[in-house]
Amino acid sequence: MQEEIIKIENLSHKYGNKTIYTNLNLSIKEGSVYGILGKNGVGKSTLINILMGYIKPKEGTCFILNEFSHSLSSETKKKIALLHEGFIAYDFMTIKQNEEFYSSFYENWDKNIFYELIDLMNLSYEQKVSTLSFGQKSQVVLGTLFAQNAKLLILDDYSMGLDAGYRRLFIDYLKEYIKEKKVTVLITSHVMEDLVDLIDDIAIVQKGGEVYQDKMSNFIDHFRCYEIEDEKIDESQIHRIEEFKGKKKIYSFDKFENLKEIQTSFEDKFLGFVGKY
Repeated sequence: MQEEIIKIENLSHKYGNKTIYTNLNLSIKEGSVYGILGKNGVGKSTLINILMGYIKPKEGTCFILNEFSHSLSSETKKKIALLHEGFIAYDFMTIKQNEEFYSSFYENWDKNIFYELIDLMNLSYEQKVSTLSFGQKSQVVLGTLFAQNAKLLILDDYSMGLDAGYRRLFIDYLKEYIKEKKVTVLITSHVMEDLVDLIDDIAIVQKGGEVYQDKMSNFIDHFRCYEIEDEKIDESQIHRIEEFKGKKKIYSFDKFENLKEIQTSFEDKFLGFVGKY
């Protein structure tokens, strides 16, 4: 039996009159990579803040490693590596000084992991962080997360500020790291193509508190897009209809043999699910 790393039960939360979650139930098993997806402002970072005990939900309970999220013990906190949306880098230090500074806080720290990620960028360890590009700074920060040897890795929008090359470098490294360490990962991102071969399960958060949950593979295989002209289709079979310059297409989990299916990427499917605007 896989251990349940994160368990959310009947979670409801609001900001004033704005509903973020309503009776959300979610389970993340050991060794899985779970993606929290959705447009800006729907509550992805809010969920992470609730899990980490920074925000108290209106209703419901959250557990991490079998402990109530709002009273995590020091031992459990040691097993969690957290990247917040918008990171902090100590610019006045060199890369080496950053590693030495962070290593003093984590008993399972592995400096080899930190420098593996740094070496991929061909940087001098004596280089000050202030002289690095934003993408390079991000990699230094991500290196400090991996080096903690945590059991749970939480990455809130890891891709912010990373160009295509640095994103690919990070994702490739993350895949190997997960395989080797069997770490559990909770991740949010706005870059859909990075996630296809990475994530096992997804929760797509929508405005109003509705959350769709499934295997990533099931969503990709069964959520389809079709061209439509004058065909009559039961509205209950249509998830979303789009019209642009007189052309219509529908998104649905149902299969229509009489309609022309449009081949779509995961990003297309995601936007077809949540809407572009």
